[in-house]
Amino acid sequence: MIGTKTAEVEAFWKECREVADIDATEYHASTFSNPAMSQVTEVIGELARLGQKRGTAHLEIDFELTGVARREVGDYWVILNSANDPLCLVRITKVDVIPFEQVSAEFAASEGEGDLSWDYWATVHRRYFMKLCEKFGREWREDLPTVCESFELIHAIEKEGEA
Repeated sequence: MIGTKTAEVEAFWKECREVADIDATEYHASTFSNPAMSQVTEVIGELARLGQKRGTAHLEIDFELTGVARREVGDYWVILNSANDPLCLVRITKVDVIPFEQVSAEFAASEGEGDLSWDYWATVHRRYFMKLCEKFGREWREDLPTVCESFELIHAIEKEGEA
């Protein structure tokens, strides 16, 4: 996860607050994955912008070792692409921390990726999480605590040609 609250990101947050009548003043801003380690950062950001992605998962140690603040239920999150451009605003609706191997098929489908199966989810997340573990000097295990965040789309950037 990378991201910076630039003037453009702040302007998008302000627009979202006005459009969605949000009282909150704090928000998170980042990509779903680290673009240096993932080839799908743009794709999954677009899935969220289009409302197809309603969940995401991270290793708990990713938050601990990178210093990225954990999101809680009710938090707002501006989803960014790898160029730090805002794509959409989501609100966290549920957070569970469970072993990787116990993530449900329902949650896997909520991520909106691939064929929506648990097998697809586990394959791509295992690959990404193994890279993270290697980077962090940690051993990959199927029982590593995984932060599963569910969210709802609040507002999205409209791209030219979209209705």
